[in-house]
Amino acid sequence: MYKIGYKLLEVSPDGRLFPLFIGNKKEISLRKKWTAEAIQTKGFAFRPGIHCGEIPSAPWLMNAKGEYASQRGKGWKRVWCCVLYNATNDYTEEALKQPGKCFKEVPKNGFYTFFEKGRCLWYISSDIIVEGIVPEERRQEILKDLKFDEQKEFEPYKKAFEKRAATRERNKNEQSNSKWLWILSTLW
Repeated sequence: MYKIGYKLLEVSPDGRLFPLFIGNKKEISLRKKWTAEAIQTKGFAFRPGIHCGEIPSAPWLMNAKGEYASQRGKGWKRVWCCVLYNATNDYTEEALKQPGKCFKEVPKNGFYTFFEKGRCLWYISSDIIVEGIVPEERRQEILKDLKFDEQKEFEPYKKAFEKRAATRERNKNEQSNSKWLWILSTLW
């Protein structure tokens, strides 16, 4: 049994689909089963399985401008895709009892729900089928139908971006001032 979800993927300049972070060198084919692997990746929590959401939105993956911009280079872009995730077995109750509320192995023939901040629910599944890219206009309609205000949900992340930028600027100014004070002190 499969259910509908959404996944953010990257499109190469020549139109091929790839995952954002984990296993990001593996090309993803449309309408073919994509089976999860347990891949530990430096800098990421270990939550084996393929992640997809109940809605096509992940504000924490937006850039400082509130956009889903690829970081891979020229010609790459991020796109939301409609997927079918394996819902044969629901392991959510068992996952909630685990440290970090997730398993350390890929779910067997099914999924569990992972609760993210805000209104976003994520499904971590044993496998998915990527049905196709959701055009941006349709994505906005889906969010509107669900009464999901993506910019409002992005606000805490935007504030964090602004705070980090202000801290970097302050540190840069302090370094510059320290350098000039040192130069002046050597002249006296």
